[in-house]
Amino acid sequence: MNLSVIIPAYGRPGLLIRCLRSLCREMQGTPDYTVCVVDDGSGLDESCIRDSAEADYPLVWHSFPSNKGRSAARNEGIGKTNGDIVVFLDSDMEAKPGFLIAHALRHEKNPHAAVIGNIIWSEGGGFRAYIGSRGVHKLTFGEPVPPWYFVTGNASVRRSDLPSGKVFDEKLPGWGGEDLDLGLRLHKAGIGFVHAPEAVAYHHFEGTLAGHIRRMAMYGEHALPVLIARHPELYRIVRLDTLDRTAGRFAVNGAVYYPLFLATRMLDFLPLPTKLYDYLTFAAYARGWLKGRRS
Repeated sequence: MNLSVIIPAYGRPGLLIRCLRSLCREMQGTPDYTVCVVDDGSGLDESCIRDSAEADYPLVWHSFPSNKGRSAARNEGIGKTNGDIVVFLDSDMEAKPGFLIAHALRHEKNPHAAVIGNIIWSEGGGFRAYIGSRGVHKLTFGEPVPPWYFVTGNASVRRSDLPSGKVFDEKLPGWGGEDLDLGLRLHKAGIGFVHAPEAVAYHHFEGTLAGHIRRMAMYGEHALPVLIARHPELYRIVRLDTLDRTAGRFAVNGAVYYPLFLATRMLDFLPLPTKLYDYLTFAAYARGWLKGRRS
């Protein structure tokens, strides 16, 4: 078994160097692995980054002449490598020792399963604590992992289990959705999902609540309509069915939503309730969804 680590990158050379260096710290017994960086049109200095990273593993580099998006970058990385296990890692992640061994061992124990690693998020306020509690972090020990928790910041899939052709949809409009689409496609192909809490990557996250809300609104307006047309079960999974009732539409009305958002942003330094951030996240993409339907 050998591994291919795919890292899409756009700018932020310091974080990319940190990411590449972290993969040098693997322990004895790690399977053979190759790392592939795809610069998504940001003009990163390959020679400088190679010298600074001091990689002790094969490092493949490819640069797009212009920005094509994360899906295209990941697809390019998949095509430029041939490892049995494809590991997806974001450029602002820092893998902890044993990261690759953990992914490989999970695949040995779980044939035909996608592995979702453990992302540790940077601290700093209620929103960052909330972001770090989502997805697989909601699950209790032994609870099945649903396909909509699949994220490619830290995940791996057997190459033979990946869809043929373009693995990630490069034409999906707007921000986000490509991970969710792939997770559901894998699920429909009979691929399971397991959480590997021992496959740890630290996320040097710099996002804000306001930025998260903007992205969720774009996601709801542009990506969700395409995803739901492709995967109708998502309509219920993401709770858009609540908008079929007057009370549901009132709950995301601006008169309710904006005061809560402004108050939360002002008090974000406090450990605010998770349900508050859940509401704001849902309301943002629900309002985006409604806007898209009206246009």
